[in-house]
Amino acid sequence: MAISDQHKIFMVMSYYRNGVKEDGTWQYSIGLCMEEFREEFPDFAVEYTQFRQTLNVSSKNFQENGSVTRKAGSGRPKKRTPELIEEAREVMEETPGTSIRHLSQQLGLSVGTCNTLLKKDLHLFPYRLTSDNRLSSKS
Repeated sequence: MAISDQHKIFMVMSYYRNGVKEDGTWQYSIGLCMEEFREEFPDFAVEYTQFRQTLNVSSKNFQENGSVTRKAGSGRPKKRTPELIEEAREVMEETPGTSIRHLSQQLGLSVGTCNTLLKKDLHLFPYRLTSDNRLSSKS
């Protein structure tokens, strides 16, 4: 089960709440935080390594952004931009029989990206015309 934002918020709050100041430095316990998390969410199973990694990333995000979620636009950049989708639409309207390989060469994209673009964005699906060789009965 995926860890929700509600879980992440509770993790970070518990982590900082259980901190102890020793010799002028703060010491935080992941173990105490995990115990408190299991008491609050008894039906939610999470392994220690996944808990630790999520807590580290969430607390880092909280310190940098003031939120446990990622910054907007921090993911991988998309190749399927609206301009490329429109360009692919124009190519397919001009020559509907264009193969995905030729389309990828024209647009400068990979075959996989063009396939995804055609299916998900343009709702076009590849097919191949086949001839049906029927036997006719002699009269």
